[in-house]
Amino acid sequence: MDVSNNEDKKGTVEPHDAVSKISICAQNGSIISAPVIQNSTVTGNINIALNYFPGPESEVTDTSTLITEYKKSVLSNYVYITEYTSRAGEQVLLNDRYTEPLIIQKHREKKERENEMCSRGERFFSTRETNQRNQNIRLDQLFGPENDSKMVTGKAVILQGDSGSGKSITAQKIILDWASGELYAGLFDVVFHLRCKVLNGLSGEVSLQDLLNCSLAPEEIGQILKDIPQRILFIIDGFDELVLPGTEELLPPKPDIKSHSQAIVCSLLKGRMMRESFLLVTTRSTSVDKLENVLKKPQCFVEIMGFSEKGVSEYFRKFFEDEEFSSQVYEQMKIHEMLYTACFVPVICWIVCTIFKRKGKNGVATSVLTTTTSIFVDIVLTLLKHHSSLNPHDELNLLKNLGQLAESGTPKRQVLFSRNNLPKAISDLPNIPFLCKFHQQERIYIKEMFRFLDLHFQEFFTALFYMLTDKAEAKIKVRELLESVGYGRHNMQLLPVIRFLFGLSNKKVSRLIPGEHTKSTSTIIRAELEIWISKVIEKNIMDSFYMSDFILHCLYELNDRNILKKVMKLWERSGINIHWSLKEVDSHVVMYCLQYSSRIMTMEVKSNAKDLKMLHPVLCRCTNLCLDFDSISDGDVDLLTSALGRRKNVGYLTMEDGALSDESVQKILETLSGQTSVGNIRLVMRNISNASVDLTMNFLVKQLTERKFSLCIASQAENMDKSLCSEFTIERKNDSFWFTVGHSNGHQGEISGEPGLCYYQGFSKISFGLCPFSAIPMTDLLKTSQNLRSFSDMKNTEFDANVDALLSFLSHVPGLTEVDIQAEYLTDIWTSKILSYLQVNPKIPHIKFHLSNLMISDEERVCSTFSVSRKPFEEFEMHDSEEKNASLILAMDRSGSNGESVHPHRLDKPALVKLILSFPPLKGSSASYEVLFKRLYQLIQLTEQSPELDEHMDSLLLFLHSVPGLKEVKVWLNNLIESWAAGLFALFLSCSSLLHLQLKTSMSLVSDVESLDIMRDDGVRARSTEEISDDSDEDGMSPPLRDCSDEINQSDSYELDSVERVVCSDIRMWKRLSGQCRVSLKCTSSSPRTKSLFSEIELILSENSEKTSSDWKNFLKAYIQCKGISIISPTFEESVDALLLSLHSMSAVNEVRLTTDRLTENLAVKIFSMCHTAPSLHNICLQVEYSNTHSELSVCSSLNITRNTDSTDI
Repeated sequence: MDVSNNEDKKGTVEPHDAVSKISICAQNGSIISAPVIQNSTVTGNINIALNYFPGPESEVTDTSTLITEYKKSVLSNYVYITEYTSRAGEQVLLNDRYTEPLIIQKHREKKERENEMCSRGERFFSTRETNQRNQNIRLDQLFGPENDSKMVTGKAVILQGDSGSGKSITAQKIILDWASGELYAGLFDVVFHLRCKVLNGLSGEVSLQDLLNCSLAPEEIGQILKDIPQRILFIIDGFDELVLPGTEELLPPKPDIKSHSQAIVCSLLKGRMMRESFLLVTTRSTSVDKLENVLKKPQCFVEIMGFSEKGVSEYFRKFFEDEEFSSQVYEQMKIHEMLYTACFVPVICWIVCTIFKRKGKNGVATSVLTTTTSIFVDIVLTLLKHHSSLNPHDELNLLKNLGQLAESGTPKRQVLFSRNNLPKAISDLPNIPFLCKFHQQERIYIKEMFRFLDLHFQEFFTALFYMLTDKAEAKIKVRELLESVGYGRHNMQLLPVIRFLFGLSNKKVSRLIPGEHTKSTSTIIRAELEIWISKVIEKNIMDSFYMSDFILHCLYELNDRNILKKVMKLWERSGINIHWSLKEVDSHVVMYCLQYSSRIMTMEVKSNAKDLKMLHPVLCRCTNLCLDFDSISDGDVDLLTSALGRRKNVGYLTMEDGALSDESVQKILETLSGQTSVGNIRLVMRNISNASVDLTMNFLVKQLTERKFSLCIASQAENMDKSLCSEFTIERKNDSFWFTVGHSNGHQGEISGEPGLCYYQGFSKISFGLCPFSAIPMTDLLKTSQNLRSFSDMKNTEFDANVDALLSFLSHVPGLTEVDIQAEYLTDIWTSKILSYLQVNPKIPHIKFHLSNLMISDEERVCSTFSVSRKPFEEFEMHDSEEKNASLILAMDRSGSNGESVHPHRLDKPALVKLILSFPPLKGSSASYEVLFKRLYQLIQLTEQSPELDEHMDSLLLFLHSVPGLKEVKVWLNNLIESWAAGLFALFLSCSSLLHLQLKTSMSLVSDVESLDIMRDDGVRARSTEEISDDSDEDGMSPPLRDCSDEINQSDSYELDSVERVVCSDIRMWKRLSGQCRVSLKCTSSSPRTKSLFSEIELILSENSEKTSSDWKNFLKAYIQCKGISIISPTFEESVDALLLSLHSMSAVNEVRLTTDRLTENLAVKIFSMCHTAPSLHNICLQVEYSNTHSELSVCSSLNITRNTDSTDI
């Protein structure tokens, strides 16, 4: 193949079978940089010869060389940006300012926009993040699937954004990154940039080559446009500023044809010129309609939404060279919720940063006054100057009309407006920097809607509206506004408007507002506000957190010393109670307002340690203090103790972090000893030693034995081996003294240790209470607990000895009333020791023992959650004996071998899921828990299909029968089958101490909660179905069994087999004082396959039921046969006869109550027959379900037969 460049020749391609040489030639001095042959087969030798013969009149440069030169000029011209405040020669690197914005490719719904508009601060950013999760796209995804874009490939992309959202700087970033080779390298060879605002200033006729003014000559640009049109991207920035031609003029079709600049751009947009090129057009939301009508197809739409919360933080970091200063300003911004919300708009973020940068680090750290309202005024004036082309008179009218619109919506919480809501004067304006337009789809219509930049701007313009009206009208409107909030009790959404009114009434701020009557109007409004705030204090509604913060902010915004002195004196007389946090109130605000107060009743402060010095004078004047610091160091202690003083009420003193020494802790505790009262204290130390424990114990013994308090010393040392524990707490509550030793949880599972060793985390909490207080060897406990933090060997003799030491310590604590122990991993042996101790100590009324993993070997666990509790008697809850000796309750839950769900397949599901046991304290006797754990471990390995299931189930039930004093058994299964039901019936009847037996299961095939509940009623009130919830545990120890139905996916054959084995939805049994038992079976399934012919069967058994030989298995099997049939089923007769026969064979049955969906003549006859042949049966009642009492197939709604016990007559 020969590829050559020859002047004035056309390229020719001869047929493949006729030639062996192909010539591709360029015309008119142009070149071929990369020939492309499509749909062709090329064989033979290929030779590419680039032969260029320059013409006699001009030299032609290679296109790639031209592009390289163009890139150099772009890098030079686009690497810097000029800010609004830049002076001559002042520029900033683009990459030093650019922060990636949030860009989405979707049209947001009305509800989504309303939620965002009604949110503030961190909640605003959180709402946006939730709404746009997985929706944001990067710049490299704007065009085509080549970059894994989710978008439909389009030749033209509309980048819509509100005023100041970062459209122009994003356009500049795109062309700069392209020139740097970082963006679109494989997609576009050339990127050109056109600014519509600049084009409007051009006069005369020009060509596209002239408009693309750069380092290249027009003819060189023309060469690029002609050679690679399909590899060119045009960025048209600011379409909303483009003045389109007033008349339909002929659009130039070629880049070298001259016309008006607007016509050139329109031709480019419509695709009449450079049809194969790509377009990226930025515009405000107000001009999207107009752009869609002129832009070529196919189109893609994306919206730039400004910064995310992460973006705001990154912008602050980039803007300030000093990282400490950046962090300081950013944290202060987060406190100012109004400003922080507005910072999602990049231009506003820049304004805020610029203002604080000019204040400097000293200005931010001290009380140099910068109010939120003054910054909002700066924002509005900046946007008017740089994002609007109106004259001063029109600007003032715009502000008035925006205020009118805002005031019409704020009182009724309206944040979205239709075009009909807009005042006529602004409805026709093309670009309003403070309003955003979008289209809302309603049914089959598209509706044009408007909103303010955010809620705070709407509130600001509402307040500004009052300021721009004349004096008389302003007085009336402001008075109505203040009355409508009822001194802070009503219409809380208007309080931000009032705060802005205080700020706009600031004399320095009001001078910045345009208008003739602003000064006189602000004087009138200031007087009304002073009257209102005085009444708020007189009405004594300042106790609410919001109102105290709100009043402080209002006074700070107003910045009027005379009014401040009057208000603070009035407030002081009524008793100043201030609740504030640095997350909500700037410390400068508090210091400014309290500078004229001599006595403060209460201050609740959440602050940083660095603000302690500034707050010190105010804290010293407080009577009641509640302090929460992020951290306190040794260097802050003297200042803190000085602020605390003496004879104060310290509600709490806490810190999140710190590294206090023993000496510092001692200083703080000595200061607290001199207070009138002390609440919760939490001090963070370097490490906890015996000395620090002695300090806390001495504090308890000498100072606070008669006071209610809580003192916690904590350590956050990286190496916990240097600390006895992570937390040590002493507390007095309910006349008891509590001591708690805590160890940080670390990892959820095994904890790492030395290479080759696997450490398990042991005890994480040991807590106990005693009454009355007595001296105890606390250092011995701390040493023991330190040795119980972890272990590496399941047969660790040292750990075993320390378990014995712990139990020995608890045994010798006088007056022990409560025990609370938590552990992550323990073996069955250690757990058994703890259980035995707890069971044989009946004098401990409150017991909690929670174990996350009960191990039986290094690899196997009995259960993922094991808990023990004992609580005092609750009326009607259990047997009368509970009043004196509360039972010990054990709960074992195995959701998986590692705590997670296992057995996703139905056939693999374990039969036993959860077990709860309850038994009384028996001094000198306890159950063999190791045997229980081993039998449980054997059982939990089995599924319903395991042939060994019945054997191991019988083994467990046999063990339960041997447990002395067993009172209650609760079992959770995956299916309630007849073997389990029959076994539990037998256990209940043979175990005389067992008062209550309940079995629960979650059965997806039946779509009901299956449960078996049996209770012996020995003189206690029987609980009804409503009182015993199938979804709750009366002991309150363990969460209810989760529904496993979503994990079941089995074949129909298995489902049918499981349905045949399921007994019912509910079985309950009670025994009366006489020994008579009541048994109730319910099947509430509505599925035709599992619905029972008898939805409820209730039996009353005679007092000798425990000795009866009745075959409960036959009865349960017969009951199962009645499921899934109706009166027209072929097995109806056989199933009913089998059930009645099983009841007949139970000699202890005295009464039978049956509930069915319809009572037929045939069924009634069978019931009569049963009464004649069962002499022990005294009463039988057949009831039709209420919903079917009027069924045509029923002979009656109920049938009741009673035998005269004095004779054989019925």
